[in-house]
This record gives sequence, C-alpha cells and structure tokens, in this order.
Amino acid sequence: MPVKLTLPDGSVREYPDGVTGLEVAMDIGARLAKAAVAVAIDGSAMDLSRPIDRDGKFAVLTEDS
Repeated sequence: MPVKLTLPDGSVREYPDGVTGLEVAMDIGARLAKAAVAVAIDGSAMDLSRPIDRDGKFAVLTEDS
C-alpha cells in the first residue's frame, strides 16, 4: 500500500510502502538530500534509512533546522 506524504509546502506525494527518508529527500532534490541528517514524520524524527510505512507530514531535517 503506498504512503502519502505531505511536504512542508502543502503538496502531497505518493511513494511505495517502505520508501526511506533519504529516497524521498532525493526525490525532492539532490541538494536537500545531501544536507539531510534525518527526517520527521508528523514531528517525530527518524533515521534517513528507516522505511516509512505510514502517511503523514514529512520534513527533511538538516544541521540548520
């Protein structure tokens, strides 16, 4: 079952179940993926390599965030 992630700009993107945070960040942009240190789903931080298995609000966390 695909997951629907809501990006900070309000757009919704659909990805296959098990997509990683890094894969989503790379889909958004290579520069963002390079700066990423973690991601957040509904405000809960998680490792870039952890599979995402639920819908939610998605954010890429960088050293500046």
